[in-house]
Amino acid sequence: MPCPMKNLANVDLSLLKPHIDGMYDYFDQKLTFKRPPTIVFDSDPDNQQNVLGKTAYYDPQSLEIHIFSDGRHPKDMLRSIAHELIHHQQNMEDRLDVGGYSGPGYYLKNKGLKELEDEAMSLGTKLFREFEDKLKLKEQKEMSLREWKNNELSQLLLKKFGILNENNKHLMQEES
Repeated sequence: MPCPMKNLANVDLSLLKPHIDGMYDYFDQKLTFKRPPTIVFDSDPDNQQNVLGKTAYYDPQSLEIHIFSDGRHPKDMLRSIAHELIHHQQNMEDRLDVGGYSGPGYYLKNKGLKELEDEAMSLGTKLFREFEDKLKLKEQKEMSLREWKNNELSQLLLKKFGILNENNKHLMQEES
């Protein structure tokens, strides 16, 4: 089940959406989300100019994952979504409200938030890598099957038109 998306940045999501849907399904199988978040693509040109600006954030009240999309590589946006999906799961488990300081530098000042952030960094990256590797292996397997079919078809056609006989068939196989 795909999670809803809002494209406030008006970026072309045609290549990214199938990967987001697949990644969300993979994470949902592993984590079993109670409810899906909404992924919101935001544009903020001022933020883009800030080398240490925000790349994404999770809003626990609205259940929204906000992704800043200006000037970003699609895979980088997927990594951000993976990280924020872990925060969504933490919210679904009522673990986000740890109290204490939550302003700038909270990672260094709030042990509870630091632990949640560490979990999002490690588990989000781990699950994203698993998803990516499984997808690449599937694509590789499909490509190998397609290459085999194409090779078989080529050989049958060459044989049919008398271009390929048993003597040069062995030569073709040695070249591949």
